[in-house]
Amino acid sequence: MELILLILPLVVIIFFLVRKRHMLVAGFMGGITAIIISWILVGMGTLETGIKFTDMNELIIGVGVRDMLSRYLTPVMYAATAVMISRAGSIKALIEGLNRLLKGKLAWLAASIVLVQGIATYMAGLGAGNTMVIAPLMLAAVGFIPGVVAAMAVATAVGFTTSPASTETSFTATAAGMEVGAFANLMLPFTIIVFLLAAGLAFYSVYKRGNMVRVGEQEESEFTNMPSKQLWQMVIPALVFLVFVVLGGAFNRLFPIPIIVPIINVLTAAILTIIFCKVTPDDAGRNLIDGSKFILTTLFGVGIFLGFINLIGFLGTFSELASLVGQAPEWLVIFLACVLGFTIAIPSGAFAAGVLTLILPTLSLIPGLTPLAFGLIAISVGLGTQISPVQINVAALSDGFQVSIMDIIKGNMRYVLSFGAAIAVVALVVGIL
Repeated sequence: MELILLILPLVVIIFFLVRKRHMLVAGFMGGITAIIISWILVGMGTLETGIKFTDMNELIIGVGVRDMLSRYLTPVMYAATAVMISRAGSIKALIEGLNRLLKGKLAWLAASIVLVQGIATYMAGLGAGNTMVIAPLMLAAVGFIPGVVAAMAVATAVGFTTSPASTETSFTATAAGMEVGAFANLMLPFTIIVFLLAAGLAFYSVYKRGNMVRVGEQEESEFTNMPSKQLWQMVIPALVFLVFVVLGGAFNRLFPIPIIVPIINVLTAAILTIIFCKVTPDDAGRNLIDGSKFILTTLFGVGIFLGFINLIGFLGTFSELASLVGQAPEWLVIFLACVLGFTIAIPSGAFAAGVLTLILPTLSLIPGLTPLAFGLIAISVGLGTQISPVQINVAALSDGFQVSIMDIIKGNMRYVLSFGAAIAVVALVVGIL
């Protein structure tokens, strides 16, 4: 009876999300259910106190909204800069230039862009900011192809769950009892393999479309007859910004102090856009501000939703589910933990590190779990977030490819499930061995 009460708020949220209700409606209904259940559990003697108004305020605003708006400041800046560069024509010029170089070999172009996305995420420790830069480039190159979008999502998920610069890796390494760098090195082979598989998925998805691939010729016709020198000058802002995003961390190691930091990246991109794309400073400023609207709005909504998830965490639901996993036969524990992480991330995957904080402390008490096991669990959580309607990277893909969030989830579903199943199989083998 107690377990049913604990998972009921999650069931309520999933029900409303499946019914395609707004995430805040789903979160609100789940949160109200959690509040009611908290006082029922007080009456049963399970909890010392139920959820009060002050608790609601702290968990929703003080934790949920504040964490989302503070943790994703860099993606906000990068998203705004991507819009500014795009409106200046730099990204369209880059696609035209790549088409000229590759002579129509779009499958190779798509695979290369997915690798750039994965590497950029791995180096930055965050995916959404890179997605805001790279997704419009992919859209202009090949259009909206579900396999390509899913490839970007998978590469992003594995990138931020194994990156030495991410919150997810830091927390997982701590739970595994390892130093972050050593843990990242342990997981690096998995990272490389998944990146290559994701690039292969993008290549195949474009290749099988053949002549059906939409390149957006009407939008790019203005560049068709442009001299190559002028074309590549317009590319400079997009190319420099992309290099700074992907390789900024490596460049900084060459200097005694960090030089390539987010604000310098943004200012450099703005100056180059004004110089090479011939836009006025006023237009660049307006485009930069306008470009932040989508991601700021999304972060605000996701923060409130995450606050409702925190109300469920108050009940101890997630730790209870994790403890159930620990009661399984030893060889099955890692497999079940991966399935649990993947599943929980779907309704509550706004912030992957948040999901890990809900389940890893309990899982770390299970004897016999190796650091590799924790890494596989983290990857499973990351993959699950990519079919979550409240995930910021999913929202970034939605904006970049100009389709709805549910279209992104629908397209990602079978591919993400396939990768998640593969990780679960690896976990099963590791458990048996």
